[in-house]
Amino acid sequence: MRKRTLESIEKKLIQKKQQILETIEGELANEIEGVESETITGDIVDEANSSYEHLIYSSLTVKEQEKLSEINEALNRLNEGIFGRCVVCGKPIDEKRLRAIPEAKMCIACKAKQERRKN
Repeated sequence: MRKRTLESIEKKLIQKKQQILETIEGELANEIEGVESETITGDIVDEANSSYEHLIYSSLTVKEQEKLSEINEALNRLNEGIFGRCVVCGKPIDEKRLRAIPEAKMCIACKAKQERRKN
């Protein structure tokens, strides 16, 4: 796959991830009082950030968690240089499929087999 195509897909994945996180952060902003980090230092800030990230993740619906996980896995495959190959059969995933669903990890044939097994 061309470098320009991969960059375009990576940008789309990052945008999808941001959309999910922004939705949740917007909902949480109404529930959480702001804390001025200027008065907090070191480990306390790290702990607060970790707690906030956990709160965001736990606020996601199961569907949003799955989608976020799929996006993160796709970004990892991009970084590892194995993006665009089916995780089941190893064959290349069609570029049109990846443009439409950049987090796809299976080719159409393997995805269809998986769907038939579910039914």
